[in-house]
Amino acid sequence: MKDLFCSYYTNSADITSYMATRLGVEEGDIILEPSAGEGTFIDEIICSGKNVHIDALDIDERAIAILHEKYKNNPAIAVRKADTLFDSELDTYDIMRLWLKQTDTLTDEELDYFSMVGGHYSKVIGNPPYGAWQGYERRDLLKKKYAGHYVKETYSLFLLRCISVLKLHGRLSFIIPDTFLYLNMHSRLREVLLTKTKIEEILIFPSNFFPGVSFGYSNLSIITLERCETNLAQENRINIFQGFRSSYEFHYTLNSENLTPSHIKKYSLRQADILNMSKCRFVFGESKHISLLNSGEKTLGDVANIVTGFYTGNNKKFIRVLNESVRGAKGYNEIDVEKVYDCTSTAGIDVTDGYVPYIKSSSKRRYLREKDEWFVKWDCPTIKFYHTDKKARFQNSSFYFKTGVGIPMVKSSTIKAFLMQDRVFDQSIVGIFPQNPDNLYYLLALMNSDTINNLIHVINPTANNSANYIRQLPYIEPSAELKNTISVLVKQIIALLQDGKDNEANIVHKKINDFICEIYGATDKKEV
Repeated sequence: MKDLFCSYYTNSADITSYMATRLGVEEGDIILEPSAGEGTFIDEIICSGKNVHIDALDIDERAIAILHEKYKNNPAIAVRKADTLFDSELDTYDIMRLWLKQTDTLTDEELDYFSMVGGHYSKVIGNPPYGAWQGYERRDLLKKKYAGHYVKETYSLFLLRCISVLKLHGRLSFIIPDTFLYLNMHSRLREVLLTKTKIEEILIFPSNFFPGVSFGYSNLSIITLERCETNLAQENRINIFQGFRSSYEFHYTLNSENLTPSHIKKYSLRQADILNMSKCRFVFGESKHISLLNSGEKTLGDVANIVTGFYTGNNKKFIRVLNESVRGAKGYNEIDVEKVYDCTSTAGIDVTDGYVPYIKSSSKRRYLREKDEWFVKWDCPTIKFYHTDKKARFQNSSFYFKTGVGIPMVKSSTIKAFLMQDRVFDQSIVGIFPQNPDNLYYLLALMNSDTINNLIHVINPTANNSANYIRQLPYIEPSAELKNTISVLVKQIIALLQDGKDNEANIVHKKINDFICEIYGATDKKEV
């Protein structure tokens, strides 16, 4: 269930059982559930039969009321709604105690105190909210409280908060999106995790394992950790599992010998090694990919300008589509071809109503787009509007109409890079513009290769190919002779595609792909 606070309530017995087992509930534990929801984790703790104290917090007053009603008649638990988490009765464990408090976990003053004194809880378990919109006023508050951390996403702040209120050697188990492992915006969070905790295990799995949830942009993960001193954190090794086909398979990781089916991949990473990675990013996969990413040699950002394109501020008003059969055409007006002009100036067309071809969507094929399907209003009066409108983004305009390589921001299993010439490109497109024009066709080949495709998915397995990640891809310069050979073959592909000879073009692409695999020392070639 999802509520207005973007809380996805945990309704999977496999997930809750695994997390409670990893948490390791013991007699006398003081346990925090920072986003209690419907009480699924509380149910699991009750099943342990241990006499513990649980502080269950939730920002939603309705959730607290429901929990109180749910547990108040249970003779095995002393339940009460609390205004404070301080209580002398915490020292008494003749019966399990559940204190319910309606509060904002991220700003609660008692949790501030627990953090300041070095921790209060021996265990924390939860499924914090993620994807919730933070209002600007609240965002400003959180920026001050969690300085240097990304505050637009709630789950990462919950994780930081809960680590801070854990006692030394206290344990935590959280279910959260896996984006904290890769995205640049979470680099400070990763630094905290790698220096203040021993991460025991991370499971990565599709979001649809979680009833009612299905993200297009990331997987979910369960992280289990222990708060510790920095010197112990550095030497710790993290077990990471992925490739699960169902949540039932989580139990395989609980056996001491980790006897798992072959489709479940296990990686063991030393925390000190991750800390030394760029942005403290978790990179796991085949050793050849990791070696390339850690080579310390040139990156794509060293040899090319990599930028995103233009945004009108109101696409339905300023963008036209070729016809209704174009993917994503719903809601857009069709273009009047009489109003399309041949213009390559950022100053605009000297008319009152004129359009230019616009690169807005992914390409159906590699190397060369089939035809212009989108058009953007580009007359002089409208250009002036773009420059003054608060919603429009006339960003990176020096690259509009320039020759470069384009790839879609939204990732697919196989990236199809294409040549961009004399066109404005949308913010959904990442443009790659070589600093040396002689590298154009080599870069076009590179971005269409299996090698780079695999590296992109390793460096950032989430759904977006943002410019920041493309810049970090390793760049290996071949010999001048080989680079020229590849460039000639790319030009041959473009000519074949222009003549409608797609099959012949695919054969040439396979030759290029083999060359690049050899340049990068990779062997993971696919059949075209």
